Amino acid sequence: MTDAIDIRYQPAGGPLRKVSFRPRSDGGWLRVTLEWNGCQWRETGCESVDEVALECTGGVAIGE
Repeated sequence: MTDAIDIRYQPAGGPLRKVSFRPRSDGGWLRVTLEWNGCQWRETGCESVDEVALECTGGVAIGE
């Protein structure tokens, strides 16, 4: 099974945030959004997704 893919970012004037793509047992992914509250990550939402691909300047880095 593939590992989770996490993207963490700091919005201007807001708390640290993270988007996590977690593999599901059926082959899809769960996209989870989180926000840092100063002590721990707090989940702010989630949805099932069928495909995940990370693109970079030189092409697709992972996912295809």
